[in-house]
Amino acid sequence: MDAYVRKLQLTELEILKEIDRICRKNDIAYSLYGGSLLGAIRHNGFIPWDDDIDVAMTRDNYLKFIKVCKHNLNKKFFLDCYETNKKYGAYYAKIKLKDTLFVEYKNKDDYNKSSCIWVDIFPLDYVSGRMNKQQQKSYKYYRYITTLITIKNSTNYYKNSKIKKAIYGFILKFIPFKWMLHLLYKKVCGNIKDKYICSYPSAYGLAKETYEISELLPYKEVPFEDKNYMIFSGYDFILSRMYGNYMKLPPKEKRVNHKPYLIKFPDGETLKFDKPDN
Repeated sequence: MDAYVRKLQLTELEILKEIDRICRKNDIAYSLYGGSLLGAIRHNGFIPWDDDIDVAMTRDNYLKFIKVCKHNLNKKFFLDCYETNKKYGAYYAKIKLKDTLFVEYKNKDDYNKSSCIWVDIFPLDYVSGRMNKQQQKSYKYYRYITTLITIKNSTNYYKNSKIKKAIYGFILKFIPFKWMLHLLYKKVCGNIKDKYICSYPSAYGLAKETYEISELLPYKEVPFEDKNYMIFSGYDFILSRMYGNYMKLPPKEKRVNHKPYLIKFPDGETLKFDKPDN
């Protein structure tokens, strides 16, 4: 493990503690997710080479969390998402630690002071079935509307086509961001009474990240580093679909993480990295 990774993990753990504090104070359920969920089950903490933390919330809990952060979030942190930042470019939220930096090498030419060390918070949207017509239709809306939001916010989306850039730029200039956000939630978020939940920005494929809610609930607590955090008690359904035999360590060549270009820690230590090998 590179020397910087542990320091980065402990910095991210500070953000996770703040998320946990807000959730417990406001009766908001969440679960560690992805590699963080795997780390909790297999390592009782971080996967040794992992350099980020993922949290997931059902859409109702997610929207409540976004709302209460306005008044409950410690001033050391800030919430970055569609609701707080019109220029934001992702379907999920991030809690970021102020006065820090984490810039991936792929973004080395496009970062600013808000490119802070973060924890991801993924909304899990309600759907009536796994890969049925309703979910497929909602997924098309998700792809289409989030792409339009990205185009509206980006100056380089159609950098190789001046005509497309001009046409889309002109049209989207007259479409209010709030309306696009309203349309996104109306068409994609689903109904709390539906029996399934899914992660539309899935890195593993939508079929793998669609679960029957009864498979996952109730929530439980497990050790993660120095205290207990919430997870879905049906974690096996999630991890088996994402990783297969998740208790088996992957070969060394697959123990990868984000490839940093620049990191600034809370104590001011700043690290700059050479171009990664791959």
